[in-house]
Amino acid sequence: MSNAEKRQTIMVVDDEELIRLYLSAILSDLGEVEPVASGNEALEKIAAIEPDLIILDVHMPEMDGYEVCRQLKANEKTSDIPIIFLTASVSNEDEERGLDIGAVDFIRKPISPKIVIARASNILELRSATRELELLASTDPLTGAFNRRHFREVGNAELHRSKRYKQPFTILMLDIDHFKAVNDTFGHSVGDEALKETVSVIQNALRDEDTLGRLGGEEFAVMFPQTDTQGASLVAERIRASIAEIVIDTPIEPLSFTMSIGVSESANDDVTVDDALNRADKALYKAKEQGRNRVVCA
Repeated sequence: MSNAEKRQTIMVVDDEELIRLYLSAILSDLGEVEPVASGNEALEKIAAIEPDLIILDVHMPEMDGYEVCRQLKANEKTSDIPIIFLTASVSNEDEERGLDIGAVDFIRKPISPKIVIARASNILELRSATRELELLASTDPLTGAFNRRHFREVGNAELHRSKRYKQPFTILMLDIDHFKAVNDTFGHSVGDEALKETVSVIQNALRDEDTLGRLGGEEFAVMFPQTDTQGASLVAERIRASIAEIVIDTPIEPLSFTMSIGVSESANDDVTVDDALNRADKALYKAKEQGRNRVVCA
């Protein structure tokens, strides 16, 4: 299922079972509803559920909604999840306090289904639109791979993380061999198809935590967190072999092509991801010099 087709998820956090059931029924048309009985349970399940919206009761035993919200906003992985507070209080103090710590809206008890649906729907639509704009700003429109700017942003963050936790971090530079000849012989539409097929093959070889970027033209890069040169080279070889098996039907003749790949692990004195990229690029150049269709390590 594509991101566009995926139903959004709403986490409902309330210690009263009747409220959880009632909100689940009201919100079922807007997305997948995940009812949770306490603040502690919400924090435990948040990573697995990955909600697009949290409806959070203010007054709960053990951990109240304010503390749950504070912890979510303090965690960079959950800080952008919109939170609607739910309260039986008639004063404005709860609302002011909730908005101060990061809630986007408030719903008062007794619950009005129309108000719940309207407010939740507006927030989910805004979140979906924001994600779409972020995706457009960070991806290559032809292939769907991340663009150079986003790849470098993620790469610098991963480099910093690898140094902090003393874990390996490896970069691939990949380039389609003789791609200009592909465009000159078969036309740019066939060349575009070759680029899309290439991205599909590379993506199929990667883990969820790996990142693929199109740096320009027929040049791509992949980053492997927590992976050393040996591990990345094995994946690179699988990619190279799979690319060589691509066959694209054209009006002239079937098109096949190959790819050269350079590999470089990050070094202690790397300041930015560009340092590792440059070494991988030099290894890629050696792969071209040595006859193409091969993997070379820096």
